[in-house]
Amino acid sequence: MLQALIYGVVTGFSLVAGALTGIVLHLKRRVIARFMAFGAGVLLCALTIGLMEEAFRLGGFDAVIIGFLLGGIVFVAGDYLIHLRGGRKHKSGHQIGGANSNGTAITFGAFLDGIPESIALGIAIFSGRDLGILMLVAIILSNFPEGISSVGDLYREGYKKSQILLIWIVVALLMVITTFASYSFLYSLDPNNIGIAQAFAAGAILAMLADTMMPEAFEEGGFSIGILTLLGFLLAFIIARV
Repeated sequence: MLQALIYGVVTGFSLVAGALTGIVLHLKRRVIARFMAFGAGVLLCALTIGLMEEAFRLGGFDAVIIGFLLGGIVFVAGDYLIHLRGGRKHKSGHQIGGANSNGTAITFGAFLDGIPESIALGIAIFSGRDLGILMLVAIILSNFPEGISSVGDLYREGYKKSQILLIWIVVALLMVITTFASYSFLYSLDPNNIGIAQAFAAGAILAMLADTMMPEAFEEGGFSIGILTLLGFLLAFIIARV
């Protein structure tokens, strides 16, 4: 359990560190997009060769199909509801319709992006050391640029530095709690249900990548994004096999 707590703190802090970096350095959006693409590639590999393989081993096709589809549907539904409340208006890819941005909705939007990763991290730690390390690296590489990219967007919405940091500190704390809770919850499940939980996390992560992270990266980074995503996937594959 201590490992779950430590990993949760590290991944949550990577969001805050990203926001601090964005405030201090004012990196170009193209650079941030390239980091996001690389992190997306790592996450794709982690959910493919880690979560989905383990889910199939434990629960077979039933667990994979039920969990994967349910995870994706739940994320997309939550993303849509938060968008209606204005939680996505600060992102360039979510400018159509919806309510005006507000701090609560933005915080929940950021937390929604982090829920699948936090659940997956808790599951990965429970499943074994190698998968836990792979997921830890993947989440750090996706969280850090996400924290950076949020700064400029929130500045344009009128948020102060202290408010931006507060949003990400709250999200980081919620991610720590989610990681620890998902890890603890698995002890009460049989192997088939653990497989469903793993597939659920994988489906939610893939929906998050397709709905928010990868479109934003491509819009800002151009055609180099495809190569960087490949490199991220390849690095994660090597880490998983060494």
